[in-house]
Amino acid sequence: MYKNISEVFGQFAYDEALSYEELLAAEQALISSLEDLMLRAGAEHPDFTPVGDMLLCQCAFETHKLYMYRKFAHEIAGLLPAGVTGRLLCLEKNFGSLLIYWIQPGQWEEEERSIPLAPPPGLKIRRLNKNVKQASPCAMEFFSATD
Repeated sequence: MYKNISEVFGQFAYDEALSYEELLAAEQALISSLEDLMLRAGAEHPDFTPVGDMLLCQCAFETHKLYMYRKFAHEIAGLLPAGVTGRLLCLEKNFGSLLIYWIQPGQWEEEERSIPLAPPPGLKIRRLNKNVKQASPCAMEFFSATD
């Protein structure tokens, strides 16, 4: 059953002026506040991954509504502590629209982009020769020791 039609990906970066203790305190408060906000907004599967000097997060929604994501960005701008900035990428799973938010304490900006059916002109075309076995331009294995 097709239930959650929208995915939200978030990235929150910490200013390098924050001490390690301040960063940990900000991160703990941010995770708690974001999780509460996500659940109040009807999100499912909230996930948080601290990575060095940033916090990555993700969740899913049953609907993809501009007003809902504007409210989401507005609420996040109100809870971000000093020294933390964020970005959200809201993707409609059927590729109908893509919303991008840049969030700072007390303010946010947005951009809505359509995802075209055809690739934009000028991209490099990579072709396969079906008559000749060719090595992939990428490693033959999907994961290597350097990943």
